[in-house]
Amino acid sequence: MKLCLFLITLFYFSSVKPTQALDRVFSDDFSGDLSRWELVNGSWSYWQIQNQALYATLTQSRKLSTIMPKDEFWLGMKEYEVDFIFKVFDKSDKNFVLGMRDANHFYDFHFYNNQLIVEDIRNGFSLVRTSIPFVLEINRDYYIHLLYSREKIEMLVDGERLFATDATWPAIPDGGKFGLKIATGSVANSKAYFDQIVVKEFVPNRLHFKQNDQSWASKVYDHADLWSSDPSMSRWACALSSAAMLLRNYGFHFLENGELLNPDSLNQWLLAQADGYVADGLLNWLAVSRLSQILSNQNENLLPKLEFSYFKSQEAENITTLRQSLADNSVQIAAVPGHFFLVESFLEDEDDFLIRDPLYDYNLLSLVPEPIESLRLFKPSFTDLSYLFLVVPNDLQFALSDALGQEIEELWTVKESINAGAEVIGADYSLFYYSKPEASQFNLLFTSKIFSLSTLDRVQIFLYQEDGSMQMISLSSLLSSEQDLDKVEQLLLKIDFVKTADSNYSLEVIEKSFDVLQQTRLNELASQASSDFQNGKLSFYLFYQLNLLIDSLRDNLDHFFLLEKFLEFHGL
Repeated sequence: MKLCLFLITLFYFSSVKPTQALDRVFSDDFSGDLSRWELVNGSWSYWQIQNQALYATLTQSRKLSTIMPKDEFWLGMKEYEVDFIFKVFDKSDKNFVLGMRDANHFYDFHFYNNQLIVEDIRNGFSLVRTSIPFVLEINRDYYIHLLYSREKIEMLVDGERLFATDATWPAIPDGGKFGLKIATGSVANSKAYFDQIVVKEFVPNRLHFKQNDQSWASKVYDHADLWSSDPSMSRWACALSSAAMLLRNYGFHFLENGELLNPDSLNQWLLAQADGYVADGLLNWLAVSRLSQILSNQNENLLPKLEFSYFKSQEAENITTLRQSLADNSVQIAAVPGHFFLVESFLEDEDDFLIRDPLYDYNLLSLVPEPIESLRLFKPSFTDLSYLFLVVPNDLQFALSDALGQEIEELWTVKESINAGAEVIGADYSLFYYSKPEASQFNLLFTSKIFSLSTLDRVQIFLYQEDGSMQMISLSSLLSSEQDLDKVEQLLLKIDFVKTADSNYSLEVIEKSFDVLQQTRLNELASQASSDFQNGKLSFYLFYQLNLLIDSLRDNLDHFFLLEKFLEFHGL
């Protein structure tokens, strides 16, 4: 009879589970002893195996005991589903637990006074609590199904959902075991029955965001309506969709406002940030890292802060680095020319990588027609997220040095772009990353043949502190309104970088020497004379005389006043 009941139970729950996981399983039908279990608190005397079932019995008030599987039998399961039979014999408190890290950290499922009370216990205190009306009948078998995943915790009783977490609950910690519990309050007697416990590793359905999903395909990506004939997310959101998948994979299911995190909501969040998008439409990976810091803090640091790094080398080394990173961490982001996608895992048997492409129907790296060009790597971290990050138009030259004038060699120089048909974004910029800079003075030297406000407005400078906090510097705002940019040869930005607070900075304007200004004037005049002569605005005689004078003055700038007199005399 019991075997028949067990088979019915397994068949029943297999029909309601969203996914199957066969790799790692813990089970106990209590046909032997309790050697698979460890005592968390209380006494072993409260637990008895009778007729191939586990009974928990207390005959004193204000006592409790909890047991959970030993590590060697639990097999490292972090997300899991639990099925078991539960029966009670009296009206006193009845409990079991999920996500138990130790005696002070767990989720408590507590039947009391005709209700189910679910509590998130952190450091021994109830962080969140909810109550659901439920009458637990005596001497009746209840078929319990529990899900413990990064995304949610839920409980089904006889196939009906009784409880599930939502956005109002803090982030769910990764790991923690299922446990059995017996407790008494002021009532001295409590007895419960547990049987046919089966715990299976939960393998979530692979979250796969497509940039052309109809839910957001027609939405405007960044400010693409200012620079693209087709500003839609379906055209441009490959990096954005990959970043959303990466964040969800690490347990970041909701944004600060409780909105579900997906490419659309992430796009809106980035738009509201000073550092969200850079270089006329490129997603800023450090803004993604900063978002993980914000959401981690919001969830009491139970979710990791994601530390970003960039890697680019030859194809073979890219593959080696990717494989090692996946072994040490979770998903990563890879780039082929003009396109980004998520890499999920390495398949040993196939010597291939499982990927989630936001645009194409590739599910294996071997199907992607171009080799990986570079990697955007994210590592769970609770330490240092500090960065110096610069976005510089290609028509400016840039150099970074320390206070002694020594060039910073640890700087990553990145060319990043996204292609969509004939349109390309990001190609007109270079990105410069300096990871974990020590507190010091840095000199940022900008050089250009011709400075303009439009060019300087496109320079973006971001300082990230070790906790991910961001400070932005605008070059153009540091210039005097009276500054003549035609006279500027170099701009020197001095930063006193601090890892734990806002940094101080100042801008020094280095103007061209008088000789340089005169030579520049001669070059401009020679060019203009040539153009005017070809267009018939200048006679051959004046063109010849003017060029003769210009050539003679190049080595005799002390006589530059003769040029002004010549131009004045001929009305030029």
